[in-house]
Amino acid sequence: MKVKLLNATPLKIAIEAIRRCYDSCGDDLGKKDLKLLKSIIKNGHTSTIEHIHFTFDIKGISRAALQELARHRVASLSVESTRYTLKKLKNIDIREFRYEDYLVETNNPIVDKYSRASLDHTISCLKDNVKNDLAKYALPESYKTSLIWSINARSLRNFLELRSSSKALWELRELSNEIIDSLPEEYLILFKDIIKEESNGI
Repeated sequence: MKVKLLNATPLKIAIEAIRRCYDSCGDDLGKKDLKLLKSIIKNGHTSTIEHIHFTFDIKGISRAALQELARHRVASLSVESTRYTLKKLKNIDIREFRYEDYLVETNNPIVDKYSRASLDHTISCLKDNVKNDLAKYALPESYKTSLIWSINARSLRNFLELRSSSKALWELRELSNEIIDSLPEEYLILFKDIIKEESNGI
């Protein structure tokens, strides 16, 4: 899995929104502004941080993880087309084929064995000229995909709080850590109260 931050709204936009609500002013992102931002988050008045948006490039997550990611509906996803990626499988050179290039491995030998078998069946379908839109029904949930994901800071807080839990899918816990690690230091003020200490040295 690889996560890269592509874009982030400047923090000063949220500060301007907060100060507009309180009819106060401030020109620079100083200590008072950061204190105000911390106070807003602590008191749960987080609608103002919806003005901050993040866009991430996420590569190498499974279709199973993508399905859970899509449940966070206050976000935008642009996902790699399975129809077009299956062309790679149809024309694959078996001498260069590696399962780990196409599947997220769970390290459970039984699950990984059946995932590989399912991928083999998908390749067989393609080589038997089954159309991509039908062949994809044979794909295992562990099949890798990639996407561009945009989300506002308030919704990202919700995502991180839920998906960094020990009860969350292991792959989404890893994704949560990768997202935090991709953020510049200045943005961590938005999430310090809900993220694990080991992420990004906090």
